[in-house]
Amino acid sequence: MYKSFDVARSKPEVNPTSAGGSTPPKALMFHAIYRNPGGEEQSFANESKLLESIGYETVHCTTENSKISRGPWAAVTAVFSPRVLVDALRIIRSERPDIVYVNNLWPAFSASLLVAARAAAIPTLQAVRNYRLATPSAKLRADGTCTECGSTNYFTSCVRNGCYGNSRLQSLVCYLSAAAVKISVLGWKQHRFVATSAMTARLVEGRLIDSGRVVVRPNFGFEENEPEFRSTDSVVCVSRLTPEKGVLDLVRNWPQGAGSPSLTVLGDGPQYGEISSISAALDNVTLAGFTSHEDVIEILRDSAASVVPSQWAEPFGRVAIESMSVGTPVIYATSGALADIVGPGGTPLHTLEESSIREALDRIFGADDRSAIRRSAYRHYSNRFTSRKAATSMRELINEVRS
Repeated sequence: MYKSFDVARSKPEVNPTSAGGSTPPKALMFHAIYRNPGGEEQSFANESKLLESIGYETVHCTTENSKISRGPWAAVTAVFSPRVLVDALRIIRSERPDIVYVNNLWPAFSASLLVAARAAAIPTLQAVRNYRLATPSAKLRADGTCTECGSTNYFTSCVRNGCYGNSRLQSLVCYLSAAAVKISVLGWKQHRFVATSAMTARLVEGRLIDSGRVVVRPNFGFEENEPEFRSTDSVVCVSRLTPEKGVLDLVRNWPQGAGSPSLTVLGDGPQYGEISSISAALDNVTLAGFTSHEDVIEILRDSAASVVPSQWAEPFGRVAIESMSVGTPVIYATSGALADIVGPGGTPLHTLEESSIREALDRIFGADDRSAIRRSAYRHYSNRFTSRKAATSMRELINEVRS
C-alpha cells in the first residue's frame, strides 16, 4: 500500500474512555531500522508499549535501512525523499493521528517525514538518541569533539576527514540531512526534540538553529516488582561491538588468574571477529554474540554485575537501567551520561586498563554485603526509570506539544 514503509498497528492496553474519549487517541510512529539492530529498536518498542499503556492506538511505519540501494539517488533521498513525503501525507490523511512520534528517520525517511507532519499540523515528537543532528559521525566526546577527527567544526573537519563511513561524500550527505531536519522544524511550535539525557540535550541543542526545542526524557523499563537478589560470580557486557563502545579493550585487559570473575559478552558488530579471536585465548571470557532481549534480561538477572565500557559521550546506555531493574549493579565508564544515569546503582570504571578494571571488580566482589549493592541498584532504578514515571512524563510532554 505504501512504497516507503510497512505498516502495523497495536490497540491500547486501557479502555479508551479512560484516555479521555469514546475512541482511543492515535500515535503514528516512524522508525528506520538500523543495519545492525540494537538499543534503538528496543527503545522504539518500549515507547510504543508505553503509549498503548496510556490509552493510545499505535500505528507503526517502519522500513529497513539495509534495503537501501547505494548510488546518487540514495544520497539525494537521505536529505529529502519525495516518495516518503507523498506516503507520509497519505497515511496521515488516512489515519488522522493525534500525534506523530519519530524514532529514527535517517537515512531511509529523511526530513520529508517532518515536512509532512508539519504540513498536516500534527504535533510531533522526535527522539534524539545519538548526535547525528550535530555531527556526521553521530558520535561525540563529552567535550563536544567528534570521536573520529577530534574537532568541533563538524562541517569542514568532519566532512573533509570522512568521519562517516570513511567517506567525504557520505559525511557530506549526513551533514546536509541534519541541516534539512533543522530547517524543517524551524519555528515549529508543535515539535519537540526528545533527548534521553541532559548531556545529549546539551551537545545537540547548541547545534540547532533555534534553541529551547530540546526536552529531556530518559529511557525506562517495565520491571515494577522488586527482584529476587541472587549471589553469582559472573559479569556480563551487553553491547554493540563497535570501537566507541570500548568492548575490545575491555576484553583485551580483562583480569586473568585465580579469583578473577568470568566475563560474558553479548552483542554483534564490526569488531566481532577481533573480539572473538582475543576471547578464544582467554579462560574466563566468552563471546556469545547476538542474544534476544528476553534472554539478555535473564542473563543480567543471573550476573553479579554488568559492565558498560563506552569510550564516547554515551547518550544514555539502555542496558544500564535494564541491569538495575533486575537488581544487578553496573560497572560504568565515566564518559557520557552514564555517571548520572547509574549513580548509586553501580561503581565507576575510570579507564580500561587492567588495574582500573580490577579496582571496579573489587568494589563489587569485595563488598561486605553484596545484596546491599543489588538493593541499591534496584532502588535507584525504581526511583527514576520505571514505566509509571515515564507514562506521567509522556502525558505531560504530549499535552505540552499539543497546546
